Amino acid sequence: MSDEIVHADHNLQRKYPAQIKFCPLCGGTMDFRTVMPDNKRLKACTQCGFVHFPQPKLVAGCLVVDAEGRALLLRRGNHPRRGKWTFPGGYVDFGETVGTAALRETLEEVGMHVKLGDLLGIYADPKHPSPAIAVFLAEPSDDPPKRTEEAWQVKFFAPDEIPWQDIAFHTTEAALRDWLKRLQVSE
Repeated sequence: MSDEIVHADHNLQRKYPAQIKFCPLCGGTMDFRTVMPDNKRLKACTQCGFVHFPQPKLVAGCLVVDAEGRALLLRRGNHPRRGKWTFPGGYVDFGETVGTAALRETLEEVGMHVKLGDLLGIYADPKHPSPAIAVFLAEPSDDPPKRTEEAWQVKFFAPDEIPWQDIAFHTTEAALRDWLKRLQVSE
């Protein structure tokens, strides 16, 4: 077993599951077959019959809003969309709840403990629907946000200061727009 550090290549990761070649159970060849009762063309093992049902990857994030009504965004240090703005978030680990993942990712990415609030919404990019992101509103604690390897810059933005031209993802923009709609309703 190697202790070599590996950084995930997100472009390579996106080739899964479409380019899966071998069965995760027996190592047999995977080939597209019609699977009943839905008549879907899915990858199935030619040896043991295991069917790979592709599912979206679940992501969780926090839109941290301070007492002044500003939203915390970070400038991404990782690909994809390195250098663009988003809020803290990342993949939900197996066995982890969505809320716990949102809190963990916020702590990992910007060093903040936050208080989880309401679910703002669940978002997916129609052009790339594989990741679905659950976005929670959150309140900051006394921990100031800090830069990390994943967050080159962190900053609270007032609603009229959001850098729309540099937003990282369709889902980030959709969540921010939903947050702004909520603000208009409550004012």
